[in-house]
Amino acid sequence: MSAPLRPRQRQTPQARQWFILAGVTFATLAAACGGERPARKKDVAADLPVGPTCTTADSTPVGLAVLEYITTAFPTPQRYLQAAGTDSAVPEDGFKIMQLKGPTYYYSSDPKAQQQVKDKLASVGPYATLLVVYKGKTEKDNGNDVTVSLAGHYVGGDHDGKVAEAREINLRCDTTGWRVTNPKEKPKAPGDSAKPTAPPAAASGPA
Repeated sequence: MSAPLRPRQRQTPQARQWFILAGVTFATLAAACGGERPARKKDVAADLPVGPTCTTADSTPVGLAVLEYITTAFPTPQRYLQAAGTDSAVPEDGFKIMQLKGPTYYYSSDPKAQQQVKDKLASVGPYATLLVVYKGKTEKDNGNDVTVSLAGHYVGGDHDGKVAEAREINLRCDTTGWRVTNPKEKPKAPGDSAKPTAPPAAASGPA
């Protein structure tokens, strides 16, 4: 004989409430556990070192190196020459600095064209004129450490043919921006080339 059927027990309101609370608690725990992973990833990303970003359109290693070079050259240049069409030409960012600091002319490798520039310079006045020569650059530390090599010589006037000191100018990108780490003291002599204090504005621009 089969066992007699037992009557089905009804759930009390207290039991139904317990099951509902248990379900809510489980769902809350699952949501909390699932939300931890992105939070951990975010924390790890926040701990990664972030390098400085210094280069802008107005501040580049080459531009600042050219500024350092021409403002510390001796005799103090008042006009500048760009070695146009050669590997020694100063890059555009450095060339803009030369133009900002004084009248700037293109100086080619052609002797006839060079003489034309010299005649132009002489007609304007006996101002010290520096041909800036770009020798290249090297980078380290993901581009945050840059060394720019520059040289030059004077053209025309009393200093014609005088060689300017060659320099390797090092720049470091830190929290303050690009910084020259091996600056040179600017000349203190009041006027080694000083006849007039500055070339006239009419002399500015390429020859």
